[in-house]
Amino acid sequence: KIFEPIVEYLKLQVRFNLKTRSVEIRTCKDTVDIQNLQKAADFVRAFILGFEVEDALALVRLDDLFLDSFQVTDVKMLKGDHLARAVGRVAGKGGTTKYTVENVTKTRIVLADSKIHILGSYQNIAIA
Repeated sequence: KIFEPIVEYLKLQVRFNLKTRSVEIRTCKDTVDIQNLQKAADFVRAFILGFEVEDALALVRLDDLFLDSFQVTDVKMLKGDHLARAVGRVAGKGGTTKYTVENVTKTRIVLADSKIHILGSYQNIAIA
């Protein structure tokens, strides 16, 4: 699911380097547009950050989607239990608050510890 869009749709070569533990993407003679390299990098980054493959695929298909990440402490300086409570408020009971924000702003949100990753159009990310 991850390999196919990069190779088939974007016409790029991809491999996983075991020594450096990194994904390497490069163009080949079939590559149509050099911007596909950036799209593939964004797709892999979105998947690694925790977005579902289908959501990350939207980065490949659509041009106006962006990925934004920030720490909760960037918004307000919190420590310990206060930080955990703030992240809990963003998620809501059973993820309800997070899903509501996603549906209203047409974005996708991933909560990873004290980091928040948002995938969507520039305007929708600002709203979220």
